[in-house]
Amino acid sequence: MEASDLSPRAAGIEVIPSAESSAPADVGRTVVLVEGELDIDSAQTLYQQLRRALDRSVGGLVIDLRGVGFCDCSGRNSLLRVRHRALAQGKVISIRAAGPAVDRLLAMTRTRALFTPVGHTRPRPDATPARALGHPA
Repeated sequence: MEASDLSPRAAGIEVIPSAESSAPADVGRTVVLVEGELDIDSAQTLYQQLRRALDRSVGGLVIDLRGVGFCDCSGRNSLLRVRHRALAQGKVISIRAAGPAVDRLLAMTRTRALFTPVGHTRPRPDATPARALGHPA
């Protein structure tokens, strides 16, 4: 059996596409619930399932990770890979909620801000205004 034949549950996770989000900042984005353990054994399946949901969405994904009991860097890397794909498609990925294991990993690796909802983004303190670089504003 190939990895593409695995169901999300077979890899120890379950990815459940939900309804379109109702929050104003999330209009056009699909809510996805992820449950289980995100590790080296489930990372590829997680990426494939999120990629499919992303490709079907209009504006991106809102990922709910409350049901994730364990997450290592492989799981985090899958989230980063799908975020990269979303950016290439002009879409947004945000994490609505996360369990303690995911929150701890995203905090330790300083990647939580990459999944901040659109309405909550802030400019980086080291960002240089375009005008200072000689570009029109």
